[in-house]
Amino acid sequence: MKRLSDIFVVVVIISSSLLPAGSGCSKDEKHAQTPAAHSGGGVKQSAAAPAQPQPQPAAQVQAPAPAAPPVASAADPIVAKVNGEPITMSQLQQPLIEGYGLNVLLNMVQLDLARQNAAKQRVTVSAADIERERDQTLGKMFKDAKKEDYPQLMEQFLQQQRISRPEFDMVMETNAILRKIAEPQLAGKISDENLVSAFNTLYGETVQVRHIQVTNLQEIAEVQRRLAAGEQFADVAKAMSRNQRTAGLGGELPTFSMQMAGLPESFKRAAFDLKEGEVSEPVQADGAYHLIKLEHRFAPKAVKFEDMKESVREELYDRLMQQAIKELRGRLGRQAVETLKIEDPVLKKQYDEKLAAGRAQLKDREQINKAMERQRENMSATQPSTLPSLGPETPSAESEEAVSPERPPATQPGIAPGNTP
Repeated sequence: MKRLSDIFVVVVIISSSLLPAGSGCSKDEKHAQTPAAHSGGGVKQSAAAPAQPQPQPAAQVQAPAPAAPPVASAADPIVAKVNGEPITMSQLQQPLIEGYGLNVLLNMVQLDLARQNAAKQRVTVSAADIERERDQTLGKMFKDAKKEDYPQLMEQFLQQQRISRPEFDMVMETNAILRKIAEPQLAGKISDENLVSAFNTLYGETVQVRHIQVTNLQEIAEVQRRLAAGEQFADVAKAMSRNQRTAGLGGELPTFSMQMAGLPESFKRAAFDLKEGEVSEPVQADGAYHLIKLEHRFAPKAVKFEDMKESVREELYDRLMQQAIKELRGRLGRQAVETLKIEDPVLKKQYDEKLAAGRAQLKDREQINKAMERQRENMSATQPSTLPSLGPETPSAESEEAVSPERPPATQPGIAPGNTP
């Protein structure tokens, strides 16, 4: 490409060549070029020498003109004007894509994959199904609130979770589709034995405990020393517990029963064997060590199984349905990782970074589990005879979620590649 100064020089030269002949000379110079008058027999004057070409003025390098305002078109319409200057759709979309595009895209991918799977299984989902899913979700999220307060609570929830309403709506439609896919799978899955077990979980004896989680027996010894010195259990838990979810609460866990799923059996047995105010011996569970203090024991609720059978069935069915939806969503995540091809360079870079971060987290988790397993094997030869052994339970993340406060249904945007549920 020619430089701007070169272009201006060419323009100047061409303009000069188009001027009328002689226009480059002054009036006096024109007379000087006219042959002298003849006198009779006089000597003829020689013609005046041709005029020398005048030097061209140096081309002036001008500053580039200001950029022209964006031109709107049918494909790129104007969305707003400020002081008369237009802002087009493409100008608006670019920062939105960079800031929020990947999360929205991944939710769109999950929704599209859910629709594809539903079509393969000849499952149809109506607008009423999606609205029902939304009502059920809001009812669980705001179960203690009045229905007329839902809109305000919903706005607060979206702001706190940094989720846009379109993203929430996509998740609701995805869940509605997955629910319809899962319904045939759950038919006939609940037996009377399941109902009795669920009844005992909901209405049987429960306990309230605090725990301090550490990684080795040396830390256990330090915890026991501080408790023996008179420090409060909750204060020591805040200072020494490795469990990030419960340490700030002084190690407090929600109430649970012996039938509750998700907690290690050794942990539950140790808790139910305690008297109120008593602290357990070290309990090994999920690759860590725990000291458990029983705060309260609650007697079974005075209700009859037959009176609560149907409500228990609904509760159990809903629990199984949420688990089925979670598993189906995990499959969608794996399908997305295997089949998704992103063409936009900005989104592709973000997606690749997210995949790399997910794989790094998975690798770190595997290394931590291996290190805990080696430590457990090394300590098994020296651990006290009073230390309860743990069976095959290992996934600490799952057990911690099981005892954490109930969370809203899955509405977080995006797929977590490499971290399938």
